Amino acid sequence: MSKSQTHILKFGGSSLQNSSLIQQSVQTVIERMQSAYPVVVVSAIGGVTNTLIELAELDHKTIHRSYQIINDLENRHRQIFDELAPVSHPNRSDLQDLFTELRTTFENNELKENHFYAWQDRILSIGERASALIVSAALSKEGIQSTYHKASQFIKTNSTFGKACVQRNATRTLIRKFIDKSTAIPVITGFIGSNDQQKITTLGRSGSDYTAGLIADALDADHLEIWTDVDGVLTADPKWVSDAESIEQLSFGDISELSAHGARVIHPKTIEPIQNKKTTVSVKNSYNPQHPGTLITSDFNTNGSLKTITITGPFVRLQIDQNYGYDLFSKLNEWSTDNPNANSIAFTQQTEFEAARFLLKQSFFEEIKDQLSVWAAERHTIFNLDDNLYKLKKFSNQFNKDEKLFGQTVSLLNENNIQPIHTERNYDERFISFLFKEKDARHSAYLINNTVSKKKPVVDLFVAGTGAVGETLLNKLKKLDTDDFQVRLLGTCNSRKTHWDTDGLSLETGLEWQNADQTNWDILLKKLKENSHRNLLFVDATGSKEVARLYPKLFANGIHVVTPSKLANTFEQSFFDTLQDLIRNEKTSFKYETTVGAGLPVISTIEDLQSAGDTITEISGVVSGTMTYLFNQLEQGVPFSKAIIEAREKGYAEPDPRDDLSGEDVARKFLTLARTQGIAIEREELEVESLIPKELTKVDKETFLEQLSAYDSEWEKRIHAARQRDEVLRYTGKLRDGKISIGIDSVPKDSPLGQLKGTDNIIQIYSQLYNETPLVIQGPGAGKKVTAAGVLSDILKTANRLT
Repeated sequence: MSKSQTHILKFGGSSLQNSSLIQQSVQTVIERMQSAYPVVVVSAIGGVTNTLIELAELDHKTIHRSYQIINDLENRHRQIFDELAPVSHPNRSDLQDLFTELRTTFENNELKENHFYAWQDRILSIGERASALIVSAALSKEGIQSTYHKASQFIKTNSTFGKACVQRNATRTLIRKFIDKSTAIPVITGFIGSNDQQKITTLGRSGSDYTAGLIADALDADHLEIWTDVDGVLTADPKWVSDAESIEQLSFGDISELSAHGARVIHPKTIEPIQNKKTTVSVKNSYNPQHPGTLITSDFNTNGSLKTITITGPFVRLQIDQNYGYDLFSKLNEWSTDNPNANSIAFTQQTEFEAARFLLKQSFFEEIKDQLSVWAAERHTIFNLDDNLYKLKKFSNQFNKDEKLFGQTVSLLNENNIQPIHTERNYDERFISFLFKEKDARHSAYLINNTVSKKKPVVDLFVAGTGAVGETLLNKLKKLDTDDFQVRLLGTCNSRKTHWDTDGLSLETGLEWQNADQTNWDILLKKLKENSHRNLLFVDATGSKEVARLYPKLFANGIHVVTPSKLANTFEQSFFDTLQDLIRNEKTSFKYETTVGAGLPVISTIEDLQSAGDTITEISGVVSGTMTYLFNQLEQGVPFSKAIIEAREKGYAEPDPRDDLSGEDVARKFLTLARTQGIAIEREELEVESLIPKELTKVDKETFLEQLSAYDSEWEKRIHAARQRDEVLRYTGKLRDGKISIGIDSVPKDSPLGQLKGTDNIIQIYSQLYNETPLVIQGPGAGKKVTAAGVLSDILKTANRLT
């Protein structure tokens, strides 16, 4: 047997279901011995852990049933053992002793009453310990020397019974001490460990995978194989989607993310111990061993192959009067302490006037429902609840690259009359999450599984404006590294100089502005018209009214536009209407996602909802990163005048900060939101509260900045008054019934608006589909990096549309 490589082979319960499958697993070990030193990690035999859980949950009134379960388990293990190894094998007497221990533990009422989860862990450990004894004996029957190891000897944990946390350094040292690479093949129990008092703990369901990852780390294994009952990692759980397909390869980051969000193939922590190593991982099917399964490596570039659906549940969704929200949140966290059936308590309350909502694992809810009833009765309040709910998450790299996929997904559900109870989407994550009743979850999983990734085309660009956003965009284009498409930069300009090359400019060598041509928009427009047959995309990062007024000519010549500038959409209504007519008639594309919320998917979400037939009834929130930053600074005691100067220096505010303080920036954003929905409205119709002192409205910029400190004390008083009410100030906007109001609101400190930090925005969208709980979009709403990233995203979305 060669020992040049170390392979960890982990066999799940489905791979050890009976003597035939165990024998197959033994043959797999023997095959690996031809090229590597194998270390075996086993789960309990299929179905045994569930049976042991059932045993632990029986009360004293069902003693007959309890002993029947124990006897049946013993008989099943003994029968499998006798089919694989001789009765004389010493492991058989150890197996008998193990079930004697099970009976003794079950009868230990003192331990059960004083520390139920510690008692339960001792019972659950029997499954893996029995399985390891059988597999070790089966190897011996084939002439393979093996040693049985109880992982509690070297997997050291804390005392959180049922879901223990591993002490990594101590565990690594002990594994290396106990697992001596000799001629004997170690067969190790998964799932179990022990605390500092040597009491058995468990690592949570599917914890045997985690055990295998810990051993792979300690032994510097070259490869880890996880044997289960499916063909690797699939596009969906086959229990929900029968035609789910295998994914050929993923990265460590992909599988960790999928596992953390409910993919049942491997334990969420499996990859964690080896994430910085060169260990490769494969997920294989014991029922189809010839299938290649899924290969998982640290350096694989997913590049579109991550397109999985995960489904978790069941959950219970509680709703209660807003006045009791935080009180219940604290109580639920108290009840969930040291409870392995509890998950993180999901708590949402959008405003102080809305019901507080909680999402709990249904098993946890069943345990605490009597306590909940007492708690509610004491406060003379009641719950509204929905049970048997499931959370479906659709993963795809396209959520970071193409907003169309969100629209397609929502449209798909709408076309099939499926309305999610709740939808959650964050701009920086690769998934969208829905909450459904079980029937809708199953139907939706089947439908969404067929969603395909889009191809990326070649596109020609002209970038107007090389300020903060334009320069950052050019740097991003320079670093763009993909084989799937080519970006050709025909030209770029600022207010003074222009670079143009029909064959494409090289960004690698940099642009030399000294010898560039003077910017002349008549000449540039002529060049752009001549090249429009190339599916040319014009990027306006200038903030210039002159450039924005050129859009009708660009659209008329089939040129597509992407811009972070709010100007074109917020000129007179008639100009906006002209743009829309040209876009429809010329079949051109106009992307302006970053005009509201920088890199946040606000505009595309509105368009996607409307294309799905939804009607938006209200949009509200904070859409100015500058204002969020300003009020955060004021809350920290920074004077008003200093906060504004710092905002200018950091690039969060315009050179003349009155452009921000006037509320004009927010006004233009809400005007854009209204017109995007088809609402005809002029700027003069908006109610806008200005932060500019009346006396400084018409002075020059330098005078304005010099005299601003005279108003510091006034703002200090306003901030203090809000603090006395346990509130904070936020500059908010609301669009409802075709009317827009913008100004300062005092909101609860602990509310979503009150919790905004940095330059974050938060936008709440109510519609016919989202009529009780709004669709919430939150994240950084200012800064050249996120804005440039959003512009690049719009470029790629446009390119996808063109091919």
